[in-house]
Amino acid sequence: MYKVFLVDDEIVVREGIRDNVNWDLTDFSLAGEAPDGEMALPLIQEIKPDILITDIKMPFMDGLQLSRIIKRNMPWIKIMILSGHDEFNFAKEAISIGVTEYILKPINSGELIKSLKKIAGQIEKEKQERENYEKLKCQLDNNAVLMRDQFLNELSLGMIQPVEAIEKCSQYHVNLISKYYLAVIVEAELKEAAGNPRLSSGYYRIESVISGIVEGNQDIIKFKRGMEETVLIFKGDAAADLEENAYSFAQAIKYEVERNTGNFLTIGIGSARERIQGISESFSDADKAKNYKYVFGRNKIIGIKDIRMEDTGKSELLKLDKMSIVNYLKCGVKSNIQEYLSCYIRCLSEPNLKSLIYTYYAFMDIALTSARFVQELGGDIEVLVPEITHLEKILENMDSVSSFNAYAEKILMKVFEFRDSKVENRYGSLISKAKDFIEHNYANPETSLNSLAAYVSISPSHFSTIFSQETGDTFIEYLTATRIRKAMEFLKTTNQKSSEIAYKVGYNDPHYFSYLFKRVTGLTPKEYRSEGQ
Repeated sequence: MYKVFLVDDEIVVREGIRDNVNWDLTDFSLAGEAPDGEMALPLIQEIKPDILITDIKMPFMDGLQLSRIIKRNMPWIKIMILSGHDEFNFAKEAISIGVTEYILKPINSGELIKSLKKIAGQIEKEKQERENYEKLKCQLDNNAVLMRDQFLNELSLGMIQPVEAIEKCSQYHVNLISKYYLAVIVEAELKEAAGNPRLSSGYYRIESVISGIVEGNQDIIKFKRGMEETVLIFKGDAAADLEENAYSFAQAIKYEVERNTGNFLTIGIGSARERIQGISESFSDADKAKNYKYVFGRNKIIGIKDIRMEDTGKSELLKLDKMSIVNYLKCGVKSNIQEYLSCYIRCLSEPNLKSLIYTYYAFMDIALTSARFVQELGGDIEVLVPEITHLEKILENMDSVSSFNAYAEKILMKVFEFRDSKVENRYGSLISKAKDFIEHNYANPETSLNSLAAYVSISPSHFSTIFSQETGDTFIEYLTATRIRKAMEFLKTTNQKSSEIAYKVGYNDPHYFSYLFKRVTGLTPKEYRSEGQ
């Protein structure tokens, strides 16, 4: 439905158009009318009609003056001029203003509808042209984004030489030049069940949150690596600062995504590398770190240093091919053991499958590799997987691929159960050391995240991530809880003033101490001391 506004100083003309046209049978509605341009203008601004019908000769503000204002401020409105003057100058000026139709009075309802339909056709044509333009623009923008992301993906995989990369950067408006680079891979995991039609919108919401955090930061290059993954390339002049920034941003992204979308992220952080070719090396590290989510646990921030922290020798395992048994033992899950075994056994050709020798070999490969993996994690293989001590007996009873699957699944299931049980204790000694530091230094007002991080020899941002993920509290929350717990003891076991106790538990400001005490316990120090007396 197109809205029409009528302006004419002759009431007979307005009534004739209003009453003689059966508007209900057309695609047009008479949305308003006025006797001159001055009175019409505020109404037109409010109603915003599609078509304006106006007389030329009117008092106060004539049709041509009104048309100029409308074309300047509301250019989408189509204008039809009604005139009792068949003068060339009027028509010429109307055309210069941009009037769509110029019709001489008198005009009957049939001619009016015919002219209105002509204008409506022009409106629809322009609307279609705008839609086509927007679609084309959107398509070109999307293609540009896809091409940029493809370029950055190829760069991160080491498929583009440095010189070529620098040349292409200007094409995609990417500022690549830096001394150091560090890659971060953010993998989203939605809460919705698989197959949910709203899955894609969930990923878009996550992407929107991430974009909002990193947008405008000239030292971060962001691109997509599929629907679930976003890659961030951090740039900087110092390797240590890059790592700090990466962990800080990772924590911010993880927190904001969980808070705003309710979904989870696993974030892999690579190492700081020099030169452009270092991007692919850092990206590879980040990818390896992310793939340890089944060892460290999902919904975590995992750095390449976390993998190497326990035992430098174990990091050699990272060099194995992703399809190897060792990598599956590190990154696989119990729910897809049968799927993995099916893929593994399919690696053998059909003729070889007919010979049990190859099936025996495949089983021994899995069993012995599992034994070594358990030992690497500090487990007793004979206790955890007693089947290892009876391999000969198992091989005697293995007479088909089906029996191979059953025995192999039993071993892998036990290995995964042991591996997963190690997740919670991976940072046990580090967290214990940190808690011990807090226990002995809570009374020092200078105790801070930086001092504790220096004590355990880890960067503050990295330590903050580990501490919050392992304890469920931030450092300051844990320190505050420790100080308030100690204050509660002093309030119940000594007659010291609350201001004195404040100093004893590390607060130089007694008023701030009282505020924190009430926030944590719900009581003031005085109320807590007198409670139960």
